[in-house]
Amino acid sequence: VQVVSDTRRLSDVEWFRAAYGDVVQTVRVVASEETRKRRNWVFVPGVDDAESECGLDQGVAFDWVITNDGDEVALGEQLEELVQSLHRSL
Repeated sequence: VQVVSDTRRLSDVEWFRAAYGDVVQTVRVVASEETRKRRNWVFVPGVDDAESECGLDQGVAFDWVITNDGDEVALGEQLEELVQSLHRSL
């Protein structure tokens, strides 16, 4: 199992899928804008709307979407489901 923790462009995902095929699992971690602001995020034009930050907002059908809005139990449950699925596929 290899984990790539930070792809930012559609071409990155396409490369991994072309190189490794169906074994690739894509995971997107999301948080609401409200949660992000509570974590001191402030939108910066030219940075947060650049391809490196939003290039995967469209065009990718993620295998997993993990919500990280501050509920540790819910986050743990989602991660456990992901880990169990990966174990089953080994």
